[in-house]
Amino acid sequence: MLYKSQIGIEKNFSFLKDPVIVNSIFLKKAERIEVLGLVLLIALLIWRLMERSMRKYIEANDCTMTGWEKRPTKKPTAFMMTTKFISMLVITMGRNRQLARPLKDYQLQYLEAMGVTADIFTVP
Repeated sequence: MLYKSQIGIEKNFSFLKDPVIVNSIFLKKAERIEVLGLVLLIALLIWRLMERSMRKYIEANDCTMTGWEKRPTKKPTAFMMTTKFISMLVITMGRNRQLARPLKDYQLQYLEAMGVTADIFTVP
C-alpha cells in the first residue's frame, strides 16, 4: 500500500479536475502553472492536517463536534470547520483588532481542536 486512505486523497484532488476551477485559471507560462500546482498542493496538505488535528482531538477527548445542521459528528471536515467561521467579523481600528461579537462554544471547540486560541484573530 503506497498510502493510506487513497480514496480520501482522490476526493481532495477532485476539485482540481473541476471544469469551473480549471477553466477559470488563466495561466499560460509553464513556470506559473507549476507554482500554482505547488500552492494548491500545500493548501491541500494544510487542509488535510486540519482534519487530522480535529479528529485526533475527538479521539483524545472522546467527544463530538458540531457538524452540518448542528448535528454532532466524530468526523469533521476542514470545509465543515471553515463554514463555522463564515459569519465571524474582525474589526480593525488603527493597530487594534477585536471580534465584532464573541465566538460561540462550537467555534471555540474547533479552535481548541486545532491547537489555537481566539487570539489568533486579534493578536498580530
